[in-house]
Amino acid sequence: MLNKGCVLILLCSVLLINAANAQKKKKSSFFFDTDISTLDHKQKDMFSQFVSEIDSTDIISISIIGYCDDRGRKVYNDTLSLTRANHLKSLLKEYGVATAKIKLLIGNGEVNLAGKGNISKQRTYNRRVDLLIAYDKKNVNSTSSILPDTLKIGDKVILENILFENSRSVLLAESIPVLDRITNIIKEKKQYDIAILGHICCNPPGRDVKDLETGEHNLSQARAKIIYDYLIYSGVEKKRLTYKGMMANFPLGKGEKHDRRVELQITGINK
Repeated sequence: MLNKGCVLILLCSVLLINAANAQKKKKSSFFFDTDISTLDHKQKDMFSQFVSEIDSTDIISISIIGYCDDRGRKVYNDTLSLTRANHLKSLLKEYGVATAKIKLLIGNGEVNLAGKGNISKQRTYNRRVDLLIAYDKKNVNSTSSILPDTLKIGDKVILENILFENSRSVLLAESIPVLDRITNIIKEKKQYDIAILGHICCNPPGRDVKDLETGEHNLSQARAKIIYDYLIYSGVEKKRLTYKGMMANFPLGKGEKHDRRVELQITGINK
């Protein structure tokens, strides 16, 4: 059965093809305790995971927008929200992201309550900083010859331009046309049984990281499964496919960008 992310992708695929012509944008929010301008350990770990999946060389611009809840004086809240935004700027610099790409850094002050219900939950959400990163759209047209007839059992093929939301098992819009072309190739190459292998970077061997879509620590497996589900939904025979999360156990030594990948591995050849 397809998971929620894949179902939404499939239902919206027509619209997403048009969206692929736009810039790629990634957004995440990070949350603060009351009257605190620095992230706690849990939020900093989430920030570290988010940054580990940023392709720094492709960034066009970074926007950082800070907020506060509705308590406190206006001047205090304006200052605190800006201090929180500057805290994320300092963390980006600490993690090696070029702060020269920051085009917007503001404190928007307090966010008023939307109603009388769930006040505590609203205020928790309103004490945040939004981080928005815009990228150059990658060339997604090269999928030719990914499964030549000369492959042997054990051979692996890296799927270029299969991209996910940061720290989530949700495909980005521009990946859909690429995945459709890959699906057609796999249908044609009926001689191959295939394992979909999901990889992450920047983590100790033997340990996966949290999928922020589900809250489970199985991101590499969840990304492999979303490709597996998509292929089956699109008509590839289930008996030809398996999937597995490889965690960060197999770095290529070419940099973090190359370690975040999905591969196809040939597991059988049918006469």
